[in-house]
Amino acid sequence: MAGKVVTTDHEQVQANDAVSFPIVLIDDDHWVIVCGSVSDVQLAVEPDFLDDIVAGYDALARPLQLFAQEKPGRWGTRDADTVVRVSGAPETEALQRHIQRFFSLWTDEEAPDFGGDLLQYINSVKSRTEAVRTRRKARKPEK
Repeated sequence: MAGKVVTTDHEQVQANDAVSFPIVLIDDDHWVIVCGSVSDVQLAVEPDFLDDIVAGYDALARPLQLFAQEKPGRWGTRDADTVVRVSGAPETEALQRHIQRFFSLWTDEEAPDFGGDLLQYINSVKSRTEAVRTRRKARKPEK
């Protein structure tokens, strides 16, 4: 995939802040959603339910901020898209804690091991969350 040639300091800042996919979203029930593209985010998170997402990380483990951006809808109505942007420095340990919490509350399996490669880790989380049998109700969190 060809990248944009960065020619100014402003463009460098924008390139550094670009969201790297896939991203991992965690909702208020500690459920994990892995999105591979902006369209996946649009399908997974409706603007009216942005408050349900308590954390998100891109492929570089940087925390994400989600917000609704209004746009003209059909027949003169207002509509909105869910927009994602990077909001901080990488937080690999926080991402791993969220993934481990999902697996301990919602499944009978262990979370994937983190071997140092974030992209491989996130892809293994995506594969495992899609294949694993989940519980009907979450376990009680351990104190």
